[in-house]
Amino acid sequence: MAKDFLANESFQSFLEELTQFGAIHGPTLTEDGVPAFTTIASSSDLRLDYRRTLIPPKKYLFPPRTPLLNFAPGCGYSRPVVATGEIILFGLHPCDLAAISYLDRVFTQDRPDPLYRARRNALTLIGLSCEADEFCFCGEMGTDVPVNFDIYLEKVEGGFCLRQGSPRGKTISSGLSSLSEGPETAAPLQTRMAKVADRIRKAAERQETFPKSPLWDDFADRCLSCGACSLCCPTCYCLDIREYGDLDGRTAQRIQEWDNCLFKSHGEIAGGYNFRKTRQERFRYRFIHKYLGFGPLRGVVSCVGCGRCREVCPVKIDLQELFQQED
Repeated sequence: MAKDFLANESFQSFLEELTQFGAIHGPTLTEDGVPAFTTIASSSDLRLDYRRTLIPPKKYLFPPRTPLLNFAPGCGYSRPVVATGEIILFGLHPCDLAAISYLDRVFTQDRPDPLYRARRNALTLIGLSCEADEFCFCGEMGTDVPVNFDIYLEKVEGGFCLRQGSPRGKTISSGLSSLSEGPETAAPLQTRMAKVADRIRKAAERQETFPKSPLWDDFADRCLSCGACSLCCPTCYCLDIREYGDLDGRTAQRIQEWDNCLFKSHGEIAGGYNFRKTRQERFRYRFIHKYLGFGPLRGVVSCVGCGRCREVCPVKIDLQELFQQED
């Protein structure tokens, strides 16, 4: 029988064995009480019962601010050296695994981003089962069944059932003495499809934008343009590229930074024009990108149901209300 069971009493040994494959990062609680993925020194640092982190794990692949090019006289432009030490990203919920799967499609398929690819190759993804709360709806989106993982841990009585999802996951787990033979083979994972998921998929297929819905005015009136929903979204990747000259007046850096489609400045172009002047236009743009997709991913729903936007919005705006109008 395969060794696919991790007993609770072997959990610390399991983490210690994983360190031979990279630095372990997982869900913790910051000094300010904010759930966050950070470095793990001991199993006591982990918060295995967390619901969601404020900032999603996309920060490991698509950092908030990262240099793209350096400039110096005589050398011209040069690419910065990217630190890509091996990282074991532990405790990812199925929604965050699905989000990384989506980002992989964005950054590695049509026009591969070498910086993203380097960071992605250095990541080992270890998933962890979770329980839904009032904000998340991953089951409704069909993203509660884990994908794109190297190893996945399903909580069961006395420990965890372990699954390997990649050759890397099989290599790692084959060398772990902290694993034992499971009491029985875990049942196949089943997704929980809900009515709203079916509506969203059908809307995406017909590219529905609900142009006459009164909710657009309601959303625009209430929105504070704080951008929190986009900032904490695990699949949002709006970015800006800027160049900053150094004080010596000779050298400079080209920087990639997170941007936000709900900010008025995001649609500004040369000459003082703006593609999306009004808040309602920016809301519609976010809806189209999130639920209908565009470019090579047209028709692909990128919402994974993590619930972060629902939890952080100070005025309780929920784009899913658009789909519920059809009741």
